[in-house]
Amino acid sequence: MSRKELLLGLAVALALRLGFSASVFDGKRLGGSNEFETLAVNLLDHGVYGYEPSVPTAQREPGYTLFIAGLYAVSGRSPWAVILAQAVLSAATAWMICLLAVLVFDAWAGRFAFWTAVLYPYFIYYSAYSFRETLLSFLVAAVFLLVIRHGARAFGADAERPTACLAAGGLAGWMCLTNGALNPAVATAAAAAAFGSGRPWRWKRALVFAAPVAALVGIWVVRNLVVMRSFIPASSLVGIQMYWALKVPYEALGTEEQNRILGRPGEDTEFHRLSGLPEARSNEAFQSAAKRLLAERPGRFLAGCAGRFFGIWRLMPRDRAYTHNTALVRVLALLSDGCILPLALLGLYLGRSRPWVPWMAAFVFVVALTYSVSHAPIRYRVPVMPLVMVLAAGGASRVKARLLKQDKSES
Repeated sequence: MSRKELLLGLAVALALRLGFSASVFDGKRLGGSNEFETLAVNLLDHGVYGYEPSVPTAQREPGYTLFIAGLYAVSGRSPWAVILAQAVLSAATAWMICLLAVLVFDAWAGRFAFWTAVLYPYFIYYSAYSFRETLLSFLVAAVFLLVIRHGARAFGADAERPTACLAAGGLAGWMCLTNGALNPAVATAAAAAAFGSGRPWRWKRALVFAAPVAALVGIWVVRNLVVMRSFIPASSLVGIQMYWALKVPYEALGTEEQNRILGRPGEDTEFHRLSGLPEARSNEAFQSAAKRLLAERPGRFLAGCAGRFFGIWRLMPRDRAYTHNTALVRVLALLSDGCILPLALLGLYLGRSRPWVPWMAAFVFVVALTYSVSHAPIRYRVPVMPLVMVLAAGGASRVKARLLKQDKSES
């Protein structure tokens, strides 16, 4: 791909993301999960990581909140600073996806992956809102690019310096601090850094990668031990999410059926009693209740896990009260993921012998498996879509090569 085409693609990516953001932004607060913005403002104004100035919380990991807080600190609390930064991150993610596809497959695959990422509806959509998906997508792409391009060649007589491997570990640690559900998958990335190239010095690379991950996650764990008086390696919402997964079918989440199962506000039910406890105690109580439910109905839990594992890859969003045209959402889903996901499976199969394809697939698999334990809306697959797009580009490249070969044989 030429430099001119790259710059054109990046300009298109920024224009699409900023244009969509301008069309949905109300001029006051970021849409999406406003709790991240609330946490960022309270951290800046009061020095407290909490929804209330005097009440600390561990419900949300701090990675994305600190991202917003840093932007607000230098921009005077302008939501447009977050929107612009996320648009830049999303455009940069498209560029890194291109580089990954070139490294793993070929130049044509890189071009295909680049334009797929530039035009991908979910990348455009989430760059306009205060959701973690844009930052996480960037981090996933950056970690694998550093590992594949430089990190796996650290140490040894003809090796590069381990700086890239260390940087990949730092970004992976930030990934854990942004969403603890990716912690198991980060272990897969560490294994890829250590063993992906098949070279010696594997354990040194693993340790260099793991050191910043352990340091960053350790800071959060120690903070929670001191402030929350509880061991919370990720989020204090883990307990309630496990309880929901065992108590409420996913299709009932956010509906009247959920209220019937859990009890309406004011009713004396187990859910409301546990919700009324102090945060850390509530998390522990919900985890205990979830373990009890699991022991009572393990088959139902495993069936739910299987449904959620495959459900995260469904093409169509579930029927909900969307703020956008439902028909348009469905058409865009078919035109994008309806092509990307089948091509990714093809790329995985045809490229399975390539050194990095199994590691990328393993990362995607572990993320989906982790989410299957609680709940798995399709939004949760967005952070791994950079790797899925690389696999899809490999599949498209193989299809193109076979079609060209067939044309030549016929002529």
